[in-house]
Amino acid sequence: MVATTAGPPSPMTPTRKMELKAKEADGGTGPTPNRRLTVGFDAAQAPREGFDSVKGDAYTKKRSKRRSFQQAPEDRGSEVLLQAAEAAEAAKQAAGKERDRSYQAKEIYEPDWALSPFPSTVVGTFSCHGIEPSYFTAGATAKINQDRGCVVQPYGGDPRRALFAVFDGHGERGDIVSDYCMKYIRDTLCTHPKFESDLKTALIETFVRCDEKMAQDDVPVIHSGTTAVVAVLVGNKMTIASVGDSRAVLGRKDGTAKDLTVDQNPDHPLEMPRILKAGGFVKKGVDGLSSRVYLNKELTMVGLAMARSLGDRCVKRVGVIAEPAVVEYTVDEAEDAFIIMASDGIWEFVPSQYAVDLASDELERSNDAAAACQELILEGAAKWSEEKGDYRDDITCMVLKVNPLAFLTKEGAAYLPAAADDRAGARTAGAAEKTSNLKMPKGRNTVMLDTKGTGVVDTVGVDTVGDGIADTFYPAKAVDSTGSGQVDAVEVDTNDPRKASNMYGGQSGARASQKAAFASKQDMLAKLVAKVDEDEDVASRASDDFSFAD
Repeated sequence: MVATTAGPPSPMTPTRKMELKAKEADGGTGPTPNRRLTVGFDAAQAPREGFDSVKGDAYTKKRSKRRSFQQAPEDRGSEVLLQAAEAAEAAKQAAGKERDRSYQAKEIYEPDWALSPFPSTVVGTFSCHGIEPSYFTAGATAKINQDRGCVVQPYGGDPRRALFAVFDGHGERGDIVSDYCMKYIRDTLCTHPKFESDLKTALIETFVRCDEKMAQDDVPVIHSGTTAVVAVLVGNKMTIASVGDSRAVLGRKDGTAKDLTVDQNPDHPLEMPRILKAGGFVKKGVDGLSSRVYLNKELTMVGLAMARSLGDRCVKRVGVIAEPAVVEYTVDEAEDAFIIMASDGIWEFVPSQYAVDLASDELERSNDAAAACQELILEGAAKWSEEKGDYRDDITCMVLKVNPLAFLTKEGAAYLPAAADDRAGARTAGAAEKTSNLKMPKGRNTVMLDTKGTGVVDTVGVDTVGDGIADTFYPAKAVDSTGSGQVDAVEVDTNDPRKASNMYGGQSGARASQKAAFASKQDMLAKLVAKVDEDEDVASRASDDFSFAD
């Protein structure tokens, strides 16, 4: 937001705005401490009823007071970059360069209906931007979301393997750091020479190499960093690597919760001795505040609320490390119900057992992982409102039914929620829908069609290059993904892509308009594929860096 009056003596950064707001609220005594670096801040399938066009305190009170998520940030630079990256990823898959299918957690208020490797009833994931006090207006203003999350299956070309990851950026450029780390770890972990023989070592060395590469690639990591919780599921064995306070929690069928990871707080008995030995200083948390790492004994320099992270170069010399803690867990389908992975936007005020209770209740009610994920984000946001008023951390959450791989029955399939069909119930037999020059619904890159005139969906169109026109079509059918007896998803057969009729411009008998459309599309596709090739070269060079001794 830009002020219309003369600016304050120091730059009006998000940190400065919060300090001034807090000082005013405290009668000039100073800002309320926040949980992240003192130099800055941290930072989907369709929303349920009540997520769109909500203003003020419109959510019905359930366990906590539910509030609006506010509007999206005006500065959409990071999201524009993400959209471009997703278009490049789609082009990469369309060009047959990669069989792994990656889905990135979307803002909870922005359903885009992208193809996902799992039905949303089985794996649900959303992200929600935070808010912060507005110095120039009453109430709060939206923050740029510094969280990231992704789901990949198959992973490393193996359909029996999947990757799930959540990153929580913090500091002045935490969004850049978390985005870099998500892509680096996602793209290079499976190239590590020990990925199949020693996954624990591969994870540790990939995290550490990612931290080193950021400095080499001029990523702004002096006062910015990210947490990470990354899980690789191979069959029924899950290996989880984590740095910071993003957490993975198991929900059992008997209703109990089990932490699969441990928050690496600076005052943890396994972390604090290393920090003190390296010359760092730890201030233990009191009255609900987090413990923090400082560079000086006066406790005025930095103040990071975690003992391990990616980035944060300013505190690396005092014992804050990028090496993750790694645990292995064998999923027991007879005893285990689901797994929650989330940034501390959830865990700050929602204990693990309470989160499992919330998710269990929603899964029992709806049998929908996406709905359970939404419920957790709603409750987390409500708790932030109760505890911090006009400040809320970013929130990213995943809910995975156990075992998500067991729900997949067709290799090469991708999924859309049944709710993504905006013409459900309106189709009639005999009215076939055409694919030629088909414009996508606003904000979406997929559309469901009845191309045979039978009254039911048989095709999904995809815009692979981001120009708003469907260019590739796949066979599709409505399915019951959970065995509940209800159609809840659309299964898309990505093994059988078909070109859109507007791509016929490459044929000799095409009309001038078809030729022009074809030329434009081919030009965009060529540019995106060139960008993908460039990214692959970077990933290849990164993979060459793995020259570790056996």
